[in-house]
Amino acid sequence: MISKLWAAEGRSFSAPKNLAAEAFLTEAALPGEIILFLWQNEKTVVIGRNQNAWKECRLDALKKDGGTLVRRLSGGGAVFHDLGNLNVSFCLPREEEDIPRQTRVLLSALRLLGVQASVSGRNDLEADGRKFSGHAYYRQGTKACHHATLMLEVDREALSRYLRVSPLKLRSRGVDSVRARVVNLKELAPALTVPALCEAVKQAFGAEYGLPVEPFSWEERLLGAERERLSSLEARFSSWDWTYGRRIAFTLSDQARFPWGEADLRLRVDSGRIRACQCFTDAMDPLWTENMEEALRDVRFAPEDLRAVFSSLPPAVEPGMREDLERMIVNLSIK
Repeated sequence: MISKLWAAEGRSFSAPKNLAAEAFLTEAALPGEIILFLWQNEKTVVIGRNQNAWKECRLDALKKDGGTLVRRLSGGGAVFHDLGNLNVSFCLPREEEDIPRQTRVLLSALRLLGVQASVSGRNDLEADGRKFSGHAYYRQGTKACHHATLMLEVDREALSRYLRVSPLKLRSRGVDSVRARVVNLKELAPALTVPALCEAVKQAFGAEYGLPVEPFSWEERLLGAERERLSSLEARFSSWDWTYGRRIAFTLSDQARFPWGEADLRLRVDSGRIRACQCFTDAMDPLWTENMEEALRDVRFAPEDLRAVFSSLPPAVEPGMREDLERMIVNLSIK
C-alpha cells in the first residue's frame, strides 16, 4: 500500500546523467513509496533497449548538430527530447505498479491546465486527435519504472530530421510524416510552461493517491555506496558499448562506381562490431580488398575506428581506391 510520495527533479540536461538518475531512483524506491522524477534532456535521441541505433536515428545529422544518442532500459520506440519536452517517471516497487493509475495522474494534470487528453493505442496520449506523449516501462527485480514524454514545445523540424520512422508505422496511422501525427501542448494551451506543467503533475500525483508530495533530497540519499552506484550508472549510459554494442545483428550494403572500378559492399554488424565484410569488385587489385575485409573484422562500427583501420592500410594500386572505400564504409556507419 502506498504511504509515501516523493518528487525528484533532474539536476542536469544531460541524457546519460538523467537515465542514470532514473535507474538509481527506481532501485532506491522503498516498499510503500513512489518517487516521481521530472527531468529534461537537451537535443537527444533516446532509443529503446532493443532497437538498432543505425536504423532508428540519422546519426550524422544528430552529431553534426551537437546532439546526443542514448539507449534507455525500457522497450518501445525512438523519441526525440529537447528542452520543449518534459519527461515524467514513476519509480516504485513492482508490487505497487499500477499503470492505469499512473497514467491517470498525467491526464488529471493536463485537465488542471485546460487540456482534454485521452489514452491512444498501446502507449500514447493524444489531444485533438494527435499524439503528444509516448510511454514505456521496465521492471528489474522487485522494482518498476514507468516513464512518459510530454511535448510542450518540441522542435518538430528537428524531430523529423533526426528520427527514422518506419513508413509502415506511419501508413498504419493514415498520415504521411512523423510531424503530421504529433502536437505540442502549447498549440492547445499557449500560456503553458514547463514549470507550470511540473507543478500540475505534482498536484495531480498527490490528489490521485491522497497523500502529500514531499521533495526528494538528493543530498540525503547520495551517501557513500549510493554515490558510487549513481556514478557507475552514469558511466554505463555514457558508454559506447551500451549505446551501440547491444547484441543486435544487422546487415548493410552499398554499391558505387568509380574510375578504378565498381564496388559492391556488404557488411554484417553484431554487437556494434563488423563481424563480416565482403567487397565484390572488378578493380585490378583484388588482394587489397581481401586485406581490407580481414582488417575490418571485429572492428567497432564507429567512424573513428573505421578511419583508423584505413589509415593503417597501404595505398591500393588503383589511385583513390582506398579513400573511396573508406568513404563508403564510414558513410554507412553514420547515415
